[in-house]
Amino acid sequence: MAYWAAQIVGWSAYYILSVALLLGSDDKISVDGPLIIWIGSSIVGSILITHLIRWYVIKRDVIQANVVRIIVITIVLSTIAAVLLEALQYFLDLMTQMADVGTSVLPEEGEEVVEGPAPFDIAAFMFATSRSIILFMLWMGFYFAFTIIDHTRKKEIESLKYSASMNEIELKNLRAQLNPHFLFNSLNSIRALVGIDPEQAKDAITKLSGLLRQSINMGKQGLTTVKEEMELVSSYLKLEKIRFEERLEVEIKMNEGAGSCEIPPLMIQTLVENAIKHGISKSINGGVISIEIQCDGKSLIGHVKNTGRFKPDENSTGIGLLNTKKRLELLYGERAEFGISQVGEKVHADFSIFYDKK
Repeated sequence: MAYWAAQIVGWSAYYILSVALLLGSDDKISVDGPLIIWIGSSIVGSILITHLIRWYVIKRDVIQANVVRIIVITIVLSTIAAVLLEALQYFLDLMTQMADVGTSVLPEEGEEVVEGPAPFDIAAFMFATSRSIILFMLWMGFYFAFTIIDHTRKKEIESLKYSASMNEIELKNLRAQLNPHFLFNSLNSIRALVGIDPEQAKDAITKLSGLLRQSINMGKQGLTTVKEEMELVSSYLKLEKIRFEERLEVEIKMNEGAGSCEIPPLMIQTLVENAIKHGISKSINGGVISIEIQCDGKSLIGHVKNTGRFKPDENSTGIGLLNTKKRLELLYGERAEFGISQVGEKVHADFSIFYDKK
């Protein structure tokens, strides 16, 4: 649709402007029926000729040829197109004169009027043809430029779609890893209770059932709110509280409005699990897990802190932390940061997401 609109508007503007300039410079020419027919026929003829050029270019896939071949084809097609157009316009002039329906050229006073069609002027025809060759070469140049830009844009879009598709597949795979990871950690916690307090173990299994249902539903989402995530985290920490009792202390701080901010599902949950596994469970006296979330709608800053030393387990696959880092990269790129460090007697897992960063 855009192509045809450009053709009609472009050629119409060219011929109307050309005639307007001619009218302004030669008072022998007036606007009459034959002139209007000539303009209309020239517009239609130019559109049809250039459309045939376009058909040939697409049919022969000229745009993929080397530069020399493109130049040769441009010159040849422009020459043929120019000859056809000038032949059409000469035929229109000839038919007008033969029909004796008047002429757009008005003779001056005393000037002899020649009856019948004017003789064919080869020099004038060649001059007009050379002018039209340049015109069609310009048309082909614009068409090639537009086509190349359009092809490049389409390839970029296809590349982005492919990249987005691959990212989505990878994100789904990463989310699929979270549920088994979460399940194994929870089962290990319950296993530790079975021999110590069977009744608490039963209660823990009941809590785990609801927790798993919640985590599975959340894991299917692309993003979740901090509020939903923290509800899951709180349920998980209650489950772990049964196991660790007074050895586990929990501190949660969130600013007003943070609950509506979006994050990857199970991200904070994964960091809390990591803090339990590598921090609290390895300390005889247990420790404190502190969760701090600050969000103003433009950025989110989060910290998960736990008592202990940052010593990655060599036997651990590190699925949780690697998963968290990779998901942030895929979803936000340079707009997200993640890191783990030792600060005093605590391990800090820090993450940030900048929603409005370009």
